[in-house]
Amino acid sequence: MNGHLTSDDLLNRLYGVGGDDAHLESCAECARRWSDLRARRERFLGRAAAGEEASEFFAAQRSRIRLRLEREPRPRTAWVPAGIAAAACLLAVGLFVHRPAASPRAETADAQLFSDVYSMEQSEEPLAAAPIHALFEER
Repeated sequence: MNGHLTSDDLLNRLYGVGGDDAHLESCAECARRWSDLRARRERFLGRAAAGEEASEFFAAQRSRIRLRLEREPRPRTAWVPAGIAAAACLLAVGLFVHRPAASPRAETADAQLFSDVYSMEQSEEPLAAAPIHALFEER
């Protein structure tokens, strides 16, 4: 190996992913950094020696995580009541604001309508031509 082990190499070894320990045996600098890293890990985990169990804090944390993982997940429908309330409010506002259109009134009776249709049919000149004749009349 050309140089010293990097911090990533030492961390990989710490978690059991690293390669051989030949460089650590031959390099005093890397061996010192390796032992410092292991000592920090042991202090962090609260272990006095290599075989002891982790501190109570981490044990409690692990048990809480396991409990959460074993629990049935909560349904993600907490927003449904709010959605129903919003829809009801929109419906109420729509009913309050909506004004139906007035139905068209029959201004003429059926007999009058039939009479007008008959006179248009019997007429020689279309009804639309009447305004044009008015343009040419003198006053």
